[in-house]
Formats: sequence, C-alpha cells, structure tokens
Amino acid sequence: MSSDLGAVIAKRSISLSKTYPVIGIFMALFAALISSLSGVIGNLSSTGIPAGASGTSPLNLTTALPLVSVGLQVLAAVIFSMPVLQLYVYDKNNGVLEYFLSLGMNQGDIFRQYLKAALLLASGLVGLETVVNVAAGLIAGVGAPALLGVSGLVVALAIPVVSSEAQIMMSFSSLQKQRVGSNQPLGMAFGVFMVIPAYIIPLVFPSLALTIDLLLASAIAVLSLTLYLSSSRLISREKLLP
Repeated sequence: MSSDLGAVIAKRSISLSKTYPVIGIFMALFAALISSLSGVIGNLSSTGIPAGASGTSPLNLTTALPLVSVGLQVLAAVIFSMPVLQLYVYDKNNGVLEYFLSLGMNQGDIFRQYLKAALLLASGLVGLETVVNVAAGLIAGVGAPALLGVSGLVVALAIPVVSSEAQIMMSFSSLQKQRVGSNQPLGMAFGVFMVIPAYIIPLVFPSLALTIDLLLASAIAVLSLTLYLSSSRLISREKLLP
C-alpha cells in the first residue's frame, strides 16, 4: 500500500483544493513569459534600438530576466504543492493518520508519504515549466545555454525548497489542531523566504546571480536532507492523533 500511497495522497489533495494548483500554473506561465522576454529584448537590441541613453544598459535584462523568473517558478511549485499540506491537516483532524498508524505504519512512514505527494506535484509543475520555458524561449530567440541554465536552476531550487517547506509545515501542523488551510500562508512564507536571493540578486548583482543560486540550492538541499533523515523524530506518534 505504502508504495503508491504518495500518488494517492497527491490525487486526493488536488481533489480537496484546486485553487492553489490553478494559481501555481498561472504563475508558472507568467514566469516563463518573463524569461522569454529576454530573447525579445535581445532581438530589439540587435536591430539597433539602444538599451539606454549612453548606448549601454546599467542592467542587462537579457541576463537578469531569466534568472528573476527562476524564483517565480520555484514559488509556483511551492504554491502548486500546497494542497498536500492542507490534506495533511485535514487527515490529521479526521483520524486518517490514526488509521495509517493502525495499519502498522510509523510516523516516519506517514511523514514520507505526504512528502512524496508534495514532491510529485512539484515535479509535475517543474516539468511543465521546463517544457514551456524551452518552447517560449525558442520562439522568442533565447539561446540554448540560457534555456538549459534556467531549467536546471529551477529543478535545483524547486525540489529542495518544496521538500524543506513541506517537512517544516507538517512538523508545525502536528503541534496543534488546526482548521484546514490555516497554516498555508506560513507555508508559503517559508518557500518565499528560502528563495528571496533568487528574486533580488539578478537585479542587484547579475554577475553573482548564478553562483549564489547554486549555493542557495545546495544549502536548501542539505536542510531538506537533514529534515528527511530526522523525519521519525520530528513528530511523535501521539501528535498524529486527532
């Protein structure tokens, strides 16, 4: 049962709330549009339209826009996976987690299945973002290295961010009984906070953006792995009862 429980949880979460998936998809498409604008701006510059009064731009938008879109795409993945956290609270309050315990699962098993569901949803949206990025970028004339770089950064950031945010919020939600969705703003705040540099650095220090994004992805991945290895100790068995 546990082998496909994560997929079942992912399907149930989408049925529970369709608002967050719709918002996540919209934001993903918007981010892809921002990324593709770099190709349009590059084409305009190459036809002789000056970027600034002195002939050069103080901010290279063809480089900055794709990197700014990375943070937006990561946030879209966080939002898209939110229904899993809603379902976790719902199942806890209605005795579903207690039922899982009665089947012989421990708190770590349950924790990992909801995490798996969140990652399944996030991975699906990241896959969509990659396809749309590549398609829109090729149409707009964005270079292949930039497209591959943006797609790689989105994957490197989105999966650890969603993993860390989901584990933190499940641990937090188990501390007290809550209404469905009452902890979602805090959940999104975690996701936004972890990728703040991805929104700001490309505009302030574009030359450092790639390096900082890679360092940020590595740090979040370490945090996520640490939380995962501690999953059985993050939540006591009694905290899963309604």
